[in-house]
Amino acid sequence: MIRTLTGLIIVLILGAVAAAVVPEMQMREELQGVGYSYASRGMDDTGSSNLVTAVIVAYRGLDTLGEVVVLFCASTAVVLILTLYPIGMKASEPSRVVAFTAKVLPAPILLFGVYFIAHSHISPGGGFPGGTVIASVFLLVMLGSSSVPDGKGRLSAIESLAGLSFGLLGFWGIMTVGQFLNNAFLGTGTPGTLVSGGLIPLISIAIGAKVASEFSGVFKAFRNTGGTV
Repeated sequence: MIRTLTGLIIVLILGAVAAAVVPEMQMREELQGVGYSYASRGMDDTGSSNLVTAVIVAYRGLDTLGEVVVLFCASTAVVLILTLYPIGMKASEPSRVVAFTAKVLPAPILLFGVYFIAHSHISPGGGFPGGTVIASVFLLVMLGSSSVPDGKGRLSAIESLAGLSFGLLGFWGIMTVGQFLNNAFLGTGTPGTLVSGGLIPLISIAIGAKVASEFSGVFKAFRNTGGTV
């Protein structure tokens, strides 16, 4: 009862604050500062018609590298904990529906994930969501089988190669034009075409491969230690 009352009071307070603040907020009709700079010259600088990806991968590429490191640390910690403290549950046999789905859907889901990554500089997408979609294929295959796919060595190799590629692409820019992840030395191509965006497609591929392998490794660790995935 006390928890319910406390939660209700908090909701009412937050609602009152939102009702007082939101009407006073002024929406800018035009971009200013850094936002205006990105919007006005982003396509010319990067060759990417998707400015969101251009900002994440090119302008703030070093920050994205940090996010990749955070994901690596998190996935490593999860796998380590599951290895040291296994869950100890037995995996059940998949139902006919799940088994059939695991045979039919992996190919189109994989294709969708690859499309997400390959077209991230043209349309909404990117290495992070695309890699997650590809990892879901690995999860679906595990759900549809009583055994765990043996991909430990391959997953580690892909994860290591993808992380190394990201760093090398960044330092390649430093060595050639003096700026981390700079597109100038590779060329930006024609915006809106598949071969455009300079380094952005290559970085998206590296991020996608890294995210997919790390999430797949986590799924595999859950299954190996008796998890329910």
